[in-house]
Amino acid sequence: MDLYDKSLVTVIGVSLVLVALAIPLVLRRVPPNPVYGFRTRATQADAALWREANAYFGRLLIAATAIACAFAITVRFTLPLAPGLVVPLTVACFTLPGLFAALATLRFVRQHPGAGR
Repeated sequence: MDLYDKSLVTVIGVSLVLVALAIPLVLRRVPPNPVYGFRTRATQADAALWREANAYFGRLLIAATAIACAFAITVRFTLPLAPGLVVPLTVACFTLPGLFAALATLRFVRQHPGAGR
């Protein structure tokens, strides 16, 4: 297994973990807690907002992770990639979806009525 294959396996593996973590959020199965979920002062203070924000975050995380995973697969099999770009691209493929989902969810929470602006 070469660097390119290891990179792809890493992206797919991390993507599967992120999706597995997001599914209970989407299904609204995670109650407010200090460890797991999209935790802000506003979501911790309002159980209804917690459920909505975490479902929103979970959906975005699944979608963004799927896009990043598809991008990594496409790049691996269609573009010649310099070895020096493999690791940064791999890191971007499993960090950017979470960052995107978190920033969009933060915006969602701030726009929610009663979020304590």
